Amino acid sequence: MTTDGPAEGPTGSPFDGGLAAEPLVTAVIPTVGRPSLREAVRSALRQSVPTVPLVVVDDLDALSVVQSRLTGLEYRLVCTAGRQGAGAARNLGVQFAETPWVAFLDDDDDWVAEKAESQIRLSPAGEPGHGRAAAEGTVMSCRALLVGASTRAVPERPYRTRLGPDGAVAPGVVGYVLDRSTVRLRRNFLQTSTLLCPRETALDVPWDESLNRHQDWDWLIRLESAGVRIETIPDILVRVQQGSVGSVSRSLDWEGSRAWLDSLLVEVPAAARADFMASVVARGALASRAWSRGIRELISGLRAGAHPAALLVGLSGMAAPRLPVHHG
Repeated sequence: MTTDGPAEGPTGSPFDGGLAAEPLVTAVIPTVGRPSLREAVRSALRQSVPTVPLVVVDDLDALSVVQSRLTGLEYRLVCTAGRQGAGAARNLGVQFAETPWVAFLDDDDDWVAEKAESQIRLSPAGEPGHGRAAAEGTVMSCRALLVGASTRAVPERPYRTRLGPDGAVAPGVVGYVLDRSTVRLRRNFLQTSTLLCPRETALDVPWDESLNRHQDWDWLIRLESAGVRIETIPDILVRVQQGSVGSVSRSLDWEGSRAWLDSLLVEVPAAARADFMASVVARGALASRAWSRGIRELISGLRAGAHPAALLVGLSGMAAPRLPVHHG
């Protein structure tokens, strides 16, 4: 379904001399109708390369609200069967995309106008004259402005996949995303709204639809395990809202977090595992008042070599206001 209304996107693409061009990128935007959706869609339409906002509604009761919020904007709209989760919504969006590139955008975040173009140009297929050729085997990220109680640019240490002596991918993203060596989230950062990749890559390695949390980390870990490279460009091209109302990341499904950690099929560095146990599992348990389990997880993290910062984050769960446990 495509709504009626004026397009806010560009009429031409820098990749073909500014002439009118068919869409190059699909922005896959899962939503249940949050007010911030309109600005997310507008930021996709403002891209300097032709971009199609593909809004995936995951709550059929919110369909009329979504359409009302997007009045006057041009976009495509598809619906899941209802309450399938963000992973299923993103997979559905990839399936319906008709462009060589797909990018993922949470409905409370927004992009700088050059976001997609900059990532494509700096990808292995981004040389002049190759704007339409999606490079399989590479996912592009970027730096972001993290907005919440404070505003800061992240990450301080951008991630880039390393290659072994034989030229094969040497998986390291699992240690990167689980690391909590600083109290504030700024040193390491990879998040959904920063990611762009060839559509074929997202079809080959779909998002795990069973997860309520850590979906982006899980996807990146499995991508790299499948031989896909991850590159982060240095530009700040996304504004990411931290702790938005309705965000799954604000829920306390600490048991799901622990189950996810135990389910990983890649080798997890000991320090990274310990950091995750302390800063995510223990903190969630303590914040949900599961005191004995939280203390056990915190002690396990301490014995396994968690960074002091991770232990402090874990202890902060004791003072956190109780949030509802997420059940999907």
